[in-house]
Amino acid sequence: MTTRAVRHRILLLVLSLLLAPRILHAQARDYWLKTERRGVAFAYEHVTVTKLPDGTLRYDYVQHIKTDVAGLNPQDMTLNGSYVVTPDLKPVSLDFQTKFQVRERSVKGTRQRDLLALTITDKGGQTEKREIPVKDTYFDVVLSDLIFRDARKKSFAVKTFNSLDIKLDQHKVTITRADREGVEATVTNSSTTTFRFDRDGQVKEIIYVQLNGRAYLTDAKDAQNITYLNTADSLSLMIKSQKVFPNVFRVSRARIQVQWEKIPFEEFRLEDNRQKVAERKQSEGKSQVVLEMTKPSAPSETLQIPITDPRWAAYLREDDYVKPSDPAIRKQVAAIAGAETKASVVVQRIVQWVNTNVVPDMIAETLTGPEVLQKRRGKCSEYSILVASLARAAGIPTRIVLGELYSNGTWVGHMWNEVWLGEWTGVDAAAGIFVSGPAHLKFIDSPTVTGTQGLRWKLTDNLGIEILDFEEETGTAALATGISGRAYSNSTYSCKISAPDESWALKEEARSGVLTLLMNSKDAQFALVLFAVPPGTSAKTVLQGRWNALSKMVKDFKLLEESEADIAGRKAPLAIFSQTDKSGTTIVNQNALLVEGTNAYLFAFITNQDRFEPLRPQFRTILATFEIIK
Repeated sequence: MTTRAVRHRILLLVLSLLLAPRILHAQARDYWLKTERRGVAFAYEHVTVTKLPDGTLRYDYVQHIKTDVAGLNPQDMTLNGSYVVTPDLKPVSLDFQTKFQVRERSVKGTRQRDLLALTITDKGGQTEKREIPVKDTYFDVVLSDLIFRDARKKSFAVKTFNSLDIKLDQHKVTITRADREGVEATVTNSSTTTFRFDRDGQVKEIIYVQLNGRAYLTDAKDAQNITYLNTADSLSLMIKSQKVFPNVFRVSRARIQVQWEKIPFEEFRLEDNRQKVAERKQSEGKSQVVLEMTKPSAPSETLQIPITDPRWAAYLREDDYVKPSDPAIRKQVAAIAGAETKASVVVQRIVQWVNTNVVPDMIAETLTGPEVLQKRRGKCSEYSILVASLARAAGIPTRIVLGELYSNGTWVGHMWNEVWLGEWTGVDAAAGIFVSGPAHLKFIDSPTVTGTQGLRWKLTDNLGIEILDFEEETGTAALATGISGRAYSNSTYSCKISAPDESWALKEEARSGVLTLLMNSKDAQFALVLFAVPPGTSAKTVLQGRWNALSKMVKDFKLLEESEADIAGRKAPLAIFSQTDKSGTTIVNQNALLVEGTNAYLFAFITNQDRFEPLRPQFRTILATFEIIK
């Protein structure tokens, strides 16, 4: 044996003496971790490990997370539970509770040979029994101890039970340092995490690489000093557009440039029936593509269900979130489809049913298909998960798509679906439409939600989007856009409106792709806001969404009245609400909303509470001048 080999064997022996006994010494402990992103502390964890009389270990775990999803819905999430494991960290039992915005449940389980027998009880008392295979599987709460225990290995795989989503997660662990000072390891699954331990096996710091965040060891007082993390930034893949579409749904062709760093092109699936790669560049880790966007042809109307082509078997299966075999899902899709066998018609019915029956809600948790069906609430991921569950149950191959949605000057991370109708065809149940044109910018598709998340995390703080040029369907050619005297007209939105008299001052503003006409008098303000909506959008739904959002943003919000207004020969929902402004004055805001095709017109009349009733007829006078010009 060479001298070098002897030294290597001695080093391994020293490391084994350093590391192996210390994990036993560190089993009984109590510690706090505080999590932050870009300096905003928004979560903490408290872990207590106790050695029980029979030699097993109990991990008591508490986590509290504060998040404000897209700046619209501040919410608290709490998780707490007890996990019992053997001395070598194998599962014995668990008792775990979660409380989120919508999901509130307890999970109890006991290991029986290689199965974890679970009892899952939701807030309403409904109970479900489930068995999860746990051979060579550990509870997720012991992951850090597993890493430290096996730090002598260069790399290894770990499978853990995720008690939050009740699924199994795979992790690849690479030890990057193990010496007298401690251990450092990189863990990869859908994202990348770095663990740093001291020499006794205590976690000192956890780096969440794509999140640009970290958790660090601290005391109880500091850990619990947290605030809400507003995800209305690149965490939600939200990007302001320099150039804007006047009405994205009237754009017939567009070229859009997308940029990122250190992600291979092969991780993207950028092309579909609307979107083609026109140019592609890469230099020093920086990548750029130019995407050519056009409107697709109508989907095939000849395909019958069920579709049994073996090429698409992966897009008919069940996974952790998409549940086509669930009895409630199968019952619902049978009611939606009826006797219809034409795939395109069934898809359209599913999309419309989900759009009509699920209420938009920016919840932080991700629900399964059956949970969305039961709760009838969720963000874009819940819409796409339910569509995939229902469509697959009907025998229609369906995949999950991750990309960006353009909305009035802003790109924001979004999920929708593609269904097989002779070719992969995009549908977005959150908007109730078949996807057409550049409003949806696709990055990746996958049979599963999890399959889209690796790229999603890599794009956090790592994405640029620019509209290069576009062509749009013409508006009303004979109509000029602008202010003339006390009248205003807009050719893109094909409309005209006038102030009551010369005492009103008119001004047009454009902010983030949204056009607004302001009329100001001595005692009141009127605004006409022009924006684009997907075809088939309900004006009442949009108006309800507006006052729901305002109720969380303004002080002393009160909904005073709901009714209808007659505008341009059409019925429009109307709402009146009050709020308190910064000076402490109560003001009244009267809103009406009209939707014509993809054009939306929001009419707002604002004045002090004591002047509202005397001035209310002026709002009706302004509305009476509004015209839609064909």
